[in-house]
Amino acid sequence: MVTGAGGFLGATLARRFLARDDVELTALGRAAPPQLPRAAALDLHDRPAIARMLADVRPDVVVHAAGRTPGKPGALLADNAVATANLAEAIGEADCGAGLVLLGSAAQYGIPDELTPWKETDPCSPFEPYGLSKHAAETAAFAAARRLGFGVTALRIFNVVVPEPQGEQVFAVFLRKAAAAAAVGPPPWRVQMGPLTALRDFVDIEDVLTAVERVIERGVWGEAINVCAGVGRTARALLGAAAAQTGGAVLIDEAPETRGPELAWSVGDPAKCEALLGFRPTSDLAPVTRRAAAWLVDAASKARSGAGADARSRA
Repeated sequence: MVTGAGGFLGATLARRFLARDDVELTALGRAAPPQLPRAAALDLHDRPAIARMLADVRPDVVVHAAGRTPGKPGALLADNAVATANLAEAIGEADCGAGLVLLGSAAQYGIPDELTPWKETDPCSPFEPYGLSKHAAETAAFAAARRLGFGVTALRIFNVVVPEPQGEQVFAVFLRKAAAAAAVGPPPWRVQMGPLTALRDFVDIEDVLTAVERVIERGVWGEAINVCAGVGRTARALLGAAAAQTGGAVLIDEAPETRGPELAWSVGDPAKCEALLGFRPTSDLAPVTRRAAAWLVDAASKARSGAGADARSRA
């Protein structure tokens, strides 16, 4: 069972599971996720509805990908922490034997005192509402698991990179802006971005999917695990690599830093992921940036073809 299957990570996970012959998928969202079999709507603030769904499906594993990224503190706490607590309590009370995989965030750690990679044993001290809500969600799920006796593992996912404009990460924002610029005129396409100096641990989405699968396949429960490469790079370097692979068709205009970024550095330690899940997320993002550049060139070509067809139809 995948919650949030209508969202960015949830939909990607659902498609991955759907392609496997050994998985029977139930895809859940605020509304029934489109184009997926066995899809249904589920309100994670409705405890009786969660209980009914669990009783009907009897899942072996629940992958909890539902949640909110932008929003005011109250909405973030409601849709991340309270919804997760409701789901975890319902799984425990249902006594269905399901394990729960949480998709957490590097934002749970907060601002480091020293620039050493975050370990899962480091204290979490989130400084903004999103990270706070995700850490509260993880804490509530582990508390329910200890009290009610079921398995939970939390994947603390660092900055996901996808070769198409999905989600709200900086790379997706860049691709959306570049595609919009390409739709209105010939290259070079200028893309306005904010400051890109913050150092981040960027992770290929394929490694996120692998981490979820490995937790389930290996039965790794009761753990918090970083999903990260252990390598920091600036957003400027990542976006610049994708822009360069368009052959100079994309030019990035970066806003000057008006103050130090609130979170100037966030890099994780992947040792626990390697030890428990048997793999280390790649630090080579060149394949992702190449695919992103190819997607952008293709999108620009389709936009020009569409514009040409419109012009001919008007003539």
